[in-house]
Order: sequence, then structure tokens, then C-alpha cells
Amino acid sequence: MNQGTGTPKVSAHISSGNLLRKLSVTDGVAGVIITARKAENIGRVEKMYSLSDAESKGYTAEGEPFIYRFLYEFYLELGGNTELWLLGVEDTMTMEEMVESTHENGCKKLLTFSKGKINLVGVARHPNKGEEISGGFLDKDVENALLASKSLAEYQQSINRPVRILIEGRIKDATSEDIFEPREAENTYAGVVLGSSRPDGSASLGTALARACKYPAHIKLGNGQNGPLSLTQAYIGKQPIDEINPTELDNLSDAGYILMHTREGSAGYYFGIDNMAGTYDFRFLAHGRIIDKAQRVATAAATPFLETHMRMSREGEINASDAKYLEETIKAQLNTSLVDQVSEVAVLVDIAQDLINTSTLSIEVKVQPLGYLSWIRITLGLTTNTE
Repeated sequence: MNQGTGTPKVSAHISSGNLLRKLSVTDGVAGVIITARKAENIGRVEKMYSLSDAESKGYTAEGEPFIYRFLYEFYLELGGNTELWLLGVEDTMTMEEMVESTHENGCKKLLTFSKGKINLVGVARHPNKGEEISGGFLDKDVENALLASKSLAEYQQSINRPVRILIEGRIKDATSEDIFEPREAENTYAGVVLGSSRPDGSASLGTALARACKYPAHIKLGNGQNGPLSLTQAYIGKQPIDEINPTELDNLSDAGYILMHTREGSAGYYFGIDNMAGTYDFRFLAHGRIIDKAQRVATAAATPFLETHMRMSREGEINASDAKYLEETIKAQLNTSLVDQVSEVAVLVDIAQDLINTSTLSIEVKVQPLGYLSWIRITLGLTTNTE
């Protein structure tokens, strides 16, 4: 028998290979785990709403220059105020340690403090001076963090508090041909951000997180209708992005990075494809964020039904009318919360379930995403007439 254990709960399983009242599910609430300098800012979780609010909490340009830069770029790109959670950690903590699911002082602490509000997480590090950095093109710590973050994300999904993770793509040697390809990690919960406002090998993670928070879950980071990024200069390593061969940028995008680039006929910088580290259904951040939102909505809609009852037929199947009512209730919540963000939603309750003996009901939710224009092909030619 497929019988559950413990207290009554709703669980969700995200499948791969297929693409009433309004529930309060916010599209973008960000949290960041980041290296801090001052002892009083290490291990402390803070919530803030603006740059001035952050400064009043001790994250100043003088006292915490690395954190301040993140916050400055986040709120500059955002162009307004919004909720942001921050956990400062010591400079000896690697990004891999930050995202380990068993590390009680890492990202898990940040997510626990927010009580599920955070749905986007940034991971950034400023190594201590003199630390030996290993790797090729990329700091090896970035690769390690990308692999380690999967367990944490899977756990968050299992408790119906799903998150997507953006990791700072720290460059070790931009000239190296030893280039790690994030897509091979098969961890579409996380992505690696390349591109910085400074030629120091860092990445402007605050800009990427702000783009995600500024717009609804279905909006891609590089949506051209939203205009260029707020950054006036952009580098990969020490090289200005404007001077990098477009083929090299194409190769980095194909390798699975989220990176900045320029566009013909438009001034400024844009994010390219919102690649996550994998090749299956949720290889785009927008797809992952939509399924995360759908999970939060569907589980919230189903929770009031816990320990309620359904009628059964003589054949031991669920009453068709009761099953239909549950389907329509959950679908209505999804349609209300995801309006204009998806193409279609379907909810199915199979009546051939042994509910009497298992007390476990399986509900299938299918979400059809929107289509996106990553490439546009135009055919041009001269003609004697236009008919």
C-alpha cells in the first residue's frame, strides 16, 4: 500500500519530461548569503527594504564594502524598495559550505529564518587575502557550490518551500581554456552568473537577483522590453564585454552560464538566456520559477482538504463528483495566481485510487509554460513588388 506516515501533510513531486480566493504567493523574494567583514555581521540574519535601511543595520560602504556593493547594485537595478534577506558569513566559509544542506550556519539558516518567504537565493563570496584559489577559467569553489546546492534545493522543495539559486561566477583565469560547463552539472535549481561592473573577476550578483525580483516569475532576465541593465560598464574577468568576441560569449552561454552581453541596435548591457545548470525541463530560470510558484499555490490550495473525506463508489473508487470538485478548486487557484504567466494548467484526480486503505490521494498538475523568443530569424530580399 502507498500509505503515508507521520502528521497529515501535502507533498509534491515535480515531474520532468513534460512541460476561489487569491492565494498570497509572491513571485520574487530574495535572500543572499555573502561574506562579511565585521564580527557583528557574521552569523546574523537581517531583513531590509532599501539601501538606506541596510546602511542603518551596519552594512555601510566603509565597514562592509563587499556587501555594500552587492546591496548598491541590487537596489540600483531594482529602482525602488523591496524586501531582501541577508546572512553574512566569515571569509573562511566557502561557497560550497554556504549551500551545503547539512551546514547549520549556511544558507539553510537563512531560509529557515525567512519561514519560506525566500524563493530566490544569491550566493557570493569575497575570499580572504592570500587565499590560494584553485580552478581553471572559474574558481573551483563555484563548481563545488553548484554541485552541493542540489541537495539543499531538493530539501526545500520537499517541504513546499522551493527556491532557485544564483551563484556568483568568480573568474580565476579568464584566458584559461579549462572552462567548466554548468549545464553538465544537471542541477537546474541553480545557475552561475557571469559579468561584473568591475574588472576584478567577481560577478554582479545583486544585479541579477534584482532583475528576477523586479518582474514576475515568467519574465526572463534578458527580456528586451524591460530595457538595458543599470550597469554602465561590464566585464568578464578583466576584459570589457564589448571587446570580447561574440563567438566566445555564445560559447559561454551554450556552456550554461547566465551572462551579460550587448545587442545590436540597443545601447547598454542585457542578460542573455537565463540558463540554469542542466539540460532538462527547468533549464531556464523562468521555467523553474513558474513551477515553484505552481507548487506553492497547489499545496496551499490542497492543504484545507487535509483530514476531510471523499465519497467512494461501490467499486472502491473515488466519487467522480468529489474528484471533479477538488480538481476545479485547485485549478481555479492556479489560474488566478498564474494568470498570463502560463499557457495552460490542467489538474487531474484519478478516481481509481485506494483511498480507504491508504488515506493518500495523488493529484496530477500539469503546467504548460509560455514560449520564449531567444532567437529571431528574419529573411530579407529585394523584390519587384510587395504582393
